[in-house]
Amino acid sequence: MPNFIDERVVRPGDCTPFGKTIVIRPPEYWPSLAFAALMRAADIIVLADTFQYSRQSLQNRTRVRNPDGWQWISVPLKGGQHGRSQASTRIRQVPGWRKRHWKAIAFNYGQSPYFDHYGEAIRELYKREWEYLGALNVATIRLIFRWMGFSATLLSATELEGCPDNMEAIMAFWPESELLAPAEIPEPCAACRLYFSQPDYRQTFVGFEPGMTVLDLICNYGPESADILHRGTSIELIDRQINGHD
Repeated sequence: MPNFIDERVVRPGDCTPFGKTIVIRPPEYWPSLAFAALMRAADIIVLADTFQYSRQSLQNRTRVRNPDGWQWISVPLKGGQHGRSQASTRIRQVPGWRKRHWKAIAFNYGQSPYFDHYGEAIRELYKREWEYLGALNVATIRLIFRWMGFSATLLSATELEGCPDNMEAIMAFWPESELLAPAEIPEPCAACRLYFSQPDYRQTFVGFEPGMTVLDLICNYGPESADILHRGTSIELIDRQINGHD
């Protein structure tokens, strides 16, 4: 469902760009480090919750580090919703799923150096009864965005007039901006591509497991997390390479 800013819809005339680079990606559930790296590199971020939900992706699940390696935590979804957007994909209200997710995060990250800074906000998120996947995902990303100290303009597609559901329609709100896309996803209208190579970093348990949610990094490094993302990021514009986009 639409999640309006100050109970109003954002219209094209309202979208004065604060920069030149725009990222348009479907929101992830407690996003990956690569997703966070995209947000760090962008001037404008549109969380495309109007795009069709994709199964077997990170849109309703994330990887949490645990003593044995890692585990999935997955948001249960109702059946028969093929073709729906994230914003209209309904969560199946399985008893206790929110409590289980909170416990998995609190148990595995409770002893990490910065968990006390963020744990209460995470707990409050799981107290809410989420009906739609898109709204939940956008909420987790807004927390990450704030904790990382990112300064971009952050909107969801359902906050744009007409709730545009394709790349071209969203780009029309910022016609002077250049699209930044992940290098591994072919996007014909992209002006630049972001390459992310995950650096090793200290985790709560012995050893290093790649591919965790960005919560893993934040709970262990707090305000240093954005700088760690920076070290693994490079952006290619046309035929030349720019390292460590600022």
